[in-house]
Amino acid sequence: MNPTADAGAARYPVRLVALRTGLSPHLLRAWERRYGVVAPSRSEGGQRLYSDLDIERLTRLRGLVERGHAISRIASLPLERLTQLEEETGSAAAQGLGGSRLDDQARARSIQEFNDGAMRAVRALDAAGLQEVLERAAVTLGVPDFLETVAVTTLEDIGHGWTERSVSVAQEHMATAVFRRVLGWLLGVYQTTGAAHRLVVATPPGERHELGALMAAISAAAEGWSVTYLGPDLPVKELLSASGQARAEAVALSIVQPGDERGVLSALREVQAGLPPRVALLLGGAGAQGFQAEIESAGVHLIDSLAELRAALQRLAAERQA
Repeated sequence: MNPTADAGAARYPVRLVALRTGLSPHLLRAWERRYGVVAPSRSEGGQRLYSDLDIERLTRLRGLVERGHAISRIASLPLERLTQLEEETGSAAAQGLGGSRLDDQARARSIQEFNDGAMRAVRALDAAGLQEVLERAAVTLGVPDFLETVAVTTLEDIGHGWTERSVSVAQEHMATAVFRRVLGWLLGVYQTTGAAHRLVVATPPGERHELGALMAAISAAAEGWSVTYLGPDLPVKELLSASGQARAEAVALSIVQPGDERGVLSALREVQAGLPPRVALLLGGAGAQGFQAEIESAGVHLIDSLAELRAALQRLAAERQA
């Protein structure tokens, strides 16, 4: 068998390629259409099929874009040149020349451009445009930076706009649907298989806003945790049962707008009482900040940012390994 010929055989559908490269199907199509990064073949049924060489090329392109290279400038380079550029970029980073990341000014400009582009798409009710901006931001900045500087900021801007009536209900609903789609893709890309620390993520009863929980799940998955995501408005009984079945080492809950603070506190105490002592209960979200003292007195770890969540998970992982 000729290994090179075999590597060039088209056999992989777009969903598998998205998972292996970290590029969503939407972004793949955009790169193919605009820049011709690869030319997948088609099955008899019209399904796009990719080869191992296509996957390698796409993976290297993604890595270089994350290091600050513009896709428009490197899209047409042969695989050998991409490999060389990757090595040169890595060498520059090792020498402290900053080649592995956007420099501070370029990063700040990119973040502002992504935030502005996202809000323009929201106000234009342009779902495809919003999705493309978010996916491009995730690839360019990397997941933690994307979540903290683009996703969180854009969602806050949408919330303020909705309050001030500069963002309509329809625009907010469209944006929520797009964010849920993009965040779901990222969670699938970063899910860990095999041996890993285990985390269950949900929102408590009555909390229907799930984007914060999704971002927490992605942050944990990017840290190498095996995440079981259970979605919004989960009854306490179901949460405790699922945590036991998943053999969770920690449970993370997100609260954005608690309609009934007493009900939330009661649910938290019930969850805390029902979890084994070894299982940590983490709580984050804007809605958790209003009754911090009560939450902490219930033995819950209050998390005020995604960066703090990552730090808490790192501490928990170190404790479990000690």
